[in-house]
Amino acid sequence: MSKIGICGIGKMGSEITKRLLDCNQNISVWNRTKSKTDEHVKMGAKITENINELTNLSDIIIIIMGDDKALDYVYNSKDGLKNINLQNKIIIEMSTTSISNIKFLEEIVVSSKGEFIECPVGGSTQPARDGKLLGLIGGKYVIFKKVENLLKLICRRYEYLGDVGKGTAMKLAINLPLMVYWQALGEALSIATKNEIDFDKALDLMMDSSGAAKIAHLKTKGISEALKNKPTIQSSFNVSSSLKDMKLMIEELNKLNTEFHVINGATKYVQEAVQEGWSDFDASLLSVYINKKLNNHLL
Repeated sequence: MSKIGICGIGKMGSEITKRLLDCNQNISVWNRTKSKTDEHVKMGAKITENINELTNLSDIIIIIMGDDKALDYVYNSKDGLKNINLQNKIIIEMSTTSISNIKFLEEIVVSSKGEFIECPVGGSTQPARDGKLLGLIGGKYVIFKKVENLLKLICRRYEYLGDVGKGTAMKLAINLPLMVYWQALGEALSIATKNEIDFDKALDLMMDSSGAAKIAHLKTKGISEALKNKPTIQSSFNVSSSLKDMKLMIEELNKLNTEFHVINGATKYVQEAVQEGWSDFDASLLSVYINKKLNNHLL
């Protein structure tokens, strides 16, 4: 059995770790905030003091960080992967970053004598806990085959797409319609509420129509409560994370040298929401933010 290291115990990294522990895998963990690993240690994971110790104890290292600043620390700091001998180690990079950056991260690992594959995932914390993520794989096929059995424990479906960069491209492509959807839902609900249709009634009808995205049915209770200024929905992907991903999408679209109206327009709403204190709310609550904004009910 391969020894697995998990680098980054955020929301997704935490649930992936629990899933693998449930599957009786040999797991070591590292996180800059050690207290976040307490639950995993109780479940059987070994805590490590630094990235070097994590790599020494592991054959395969899964990295899943929240932003490029954290990724830069893991790869480029004095304690990072660029200063560690990665011979006979495989890095599975699951973080969402830009296509150019994921290729740069591969170069760092290869220069440190390691093997690298990207596998950004589709799905939130509950699918991660249940092993039902969608894996989007880029890298050398021979490396993919070495980690395929591990990916089977994490993903309900995984697709090998080709060279490094293609997994990230597909992840951004998948996320774009969802990022736009919550804003479109907010504007759609505003048409109803401006005409004195009850918000909850309009939301219920939207969910019972072709105007509902698959994930929206899971968020309706939280959306309804947030309208009443009682946001209780547990965020698996918040507004600030949405803005980060949308900026990555715009970065890639700009390379095509044409204007993309949909994502640019949607990003303006998200930037305003962040500026007005909605950063930590679940991304689905952008529908509430926009409805309130258009109905002049923002506090």
